[in-house]
Amino acid sequence: MTEIDTVLAEIKGIKEFLDRRVEEKIQPTKEELTRCAAALLSVQAEIVALRKAALSRMGEEGRIRVPSGRLAGFTMFDLQILESVLKNRMAQTGYRSSLLDTVSLARKDIRDCLSTEAIFAWEDRAVRQATALYSGSSHMRAVERFRDSLGGWTRAMVAQYHKALDSTTASAGDELVPTFEAAELWMDVNLDTLVLPLFQQIAMPTNPFDYPAQFGDVNWYPSSENVQSTTTSVTTAKATLTAQGLKAGVPFSDELEEDAVIALVPELRSNLVRNAAEVIDDVILNADTTVTNGINSDGATISSSSAGKAQWLLGFDGVIHLPLVDYTSQRSDHAAAVSAAGYNTALRKLGKNGVPRRRGDVVYITDVNTAIASLTMDEVETLEKAGVRATMSTGEILNLYGKPVIQSEQMRLADTDGKVTDSGNATSTGRILCVNTTQWRVGFRRQITVEPYREPGKGQTTLYVSFRIALTERTGTRSTATHTALVYDITGVS
Repeated sequence: MTEIDTVLAEIKGIKEFLDRRVEEKIQPTKEELTRCAAALLSVQAEIVALRKAALSRMGEEGRIRVPSGRLAGFTMFDLQILESVLKNRMAQTGYRSSLLDTVSLARKDIRDCLSTEAIFAWEDRAVRQATALYSGSSHMRAVERFRDSLGGWTRAMVAQYHKALDSTTASAGDELVPTFEAAELWMDVNLDTLVLPLFQQIAMPTNPFDYPAQFGDVNWYPSSENVQSTTTSVTTAKATLTAQGLKAGVPFSDELEEDAVIALVPELRSNLVRNAAEVIDDVILNADTTVTNGINSDGATISSSSAGKAQWLLGFDGVIHLPLVDYTSQRSDHAAAVSAAGYNTALRKLGKNGVPRRRGDVVYITDVNTAIASLTMDEVETLEKAGVRATMSTGEILNLYGKPVIQSEQMRLADTDGKVTDSGNATSTGRILCVNTTQWRVGFRRQITVEPYREPGKGQTTLYVSFRIALTERTGTRSTATHTALVYDITGVS
């Protein structure tokens, strides 16, 4: 007999006992009622335990979901979206959907089932999923950064959980809900991005936020007994993170029935996460404050209202901008087909920054076409040259010269000058970016938030997604920074 069968049998036994007393018109004694009440409390405790066990088995991709009922499978973030849409519609129309009660109960189910064990299990499953996304030991640095950031969310949720346990206030556990919702969304986006996890992320307590850069070199002198040592006045510097906001809206019709809204939420969630992940990677790589002849819009002038391009103007210059514009000695015109020499050229330009203190801190980022063309490089394609890691067999390049190779859809094909021509490249060529990720910081002044807005005149609700992000390199002087390099004009990739 399973645990569920045992609980059901206990409930059935209590019901049959009380039914017999009713049929026999016999009033249960006080002792019998006490025993039944104790049995029901025991059953309730077993049900809670079963729910926790069910949650620990659910969401193998690292998410805790509603275990049963009409909203079974929904995450906390799904519930937030659904509740926001329903409350917004109620505020505008006066109609209160019964689904709001269902959402409240579903959220309570998750909250009641949470425990420190469930929270740590959530963290473990998320790390396992991140590990699965990066096959090969050279990619594990990204997993380590993901684990460190995830640990911050875990500690916050555990603190909220213990705060609820120690409180006598009935709603004390409510703070855990928004914390978990935010953690779910953060995890979704980080697992959907390829570029963001490569860089260290920091929370910005203020905007702007000054982040300490590296100390200057220290001078060393011979020491003598009882003689004051000579000291060095170490130069200090700081890098300033200034958060910039990005917002997007996803409209949908008011004509949706309640069941349709339920079915729509997972699709909305998926699209929002995917689009947020894409734009974060996009601005990290391609942001450019130049409105005319920018690195992504050469030959044109764009504005903050240019669809599909406005995000590049958000207020800081991205990683590619440094070697392509700020310090042109860090770029190289390859003017040839992709080769191992092209990757080596980019790595050599990093100098000492190309020899990381930790494996995985230096990475290559390429466009998809260049990554595919790289599979045919003589050095990696065949078994006799590359052994078991030959691309003819594996279909992928995990690393070159010990550095991970990441392909990003946000790394676009460029013209022969390394910039993307706005009206279409005369000749589409590939690019290889080589970067020491320890020399960059990504800051978030506000994590990703979702808010609905109903427009009665249009008969639609728009779900707005926004966040505030900052990017800086740590030396403080882009014009001399040697931690990032670009090889462009790689032919034969399109």
